[in-house]
Amino acid sequence: MNLPSLTAAALAAALVAAASVLAFSHLPALFVWAAFIGWASYDHSGATKQAALRSSSALAFGCIMAWLVAVIVAARWSSANATLLIAAIAGIASFLIVIASCVPLLRVVPAAFYGFASTFAYLSLSPGAFTVDALTSLSLRNAILSVPVSLLIGTGLGIVHTLLASAFTGHGGLVRVSLSNAHAADWSKP
Repeated sequence: MNLPSLTAAALAAALVAAASVLAFSHLPALFVWAAFIGWASYDHSGATKQAALRSSSALAFGCIMAWLVAVIVAARWSSANATLLIAAIAGIASFLIVIASCVPLLRVVPAAFYGFASTFAYLSLSPGAFTVDALTSLSLRNAILSVPVSLLIGTGLGIVHTLLASAFTGHGGLVRVSLSNAHAADWSKP
């Protein structure tokens, strides 16, 4: 095929998204919504090998930070009001996420916050997930396992999307076709 980059990116996205929804429907312990966040993080980070590594590292780091906050709150290691405790510890975690960006693999700060937010979304919306038992289990019920795995699958989806879109443009080899770049390339024409 020899499609314009935006059309190639759109067709590749449609195919990858449809396949993802079908696949995740058979994996109830993993989350297609988190995979789409991981995919988006990879794409907006530049859709390159370096973007995959940095985005994935930061996503996982954000999940770890959120899990630590959740464990502290769920264990009630403080007699403080739970909302105040979450606010204080989330503030400390946010500070650490930004400070950690001096480490090259953790420079994609938005991805770290995506991981953090995705973990808390799961914990807030899944009955029984925000308990010490769930947070320390060696199962996909534990947010520290299910959320990062879902996000990292999303990075893989982003890589597949890039490869497929590249194939649809008719270029030999890997061509960087992030959705942002495809949009800019096609819509900047008069």
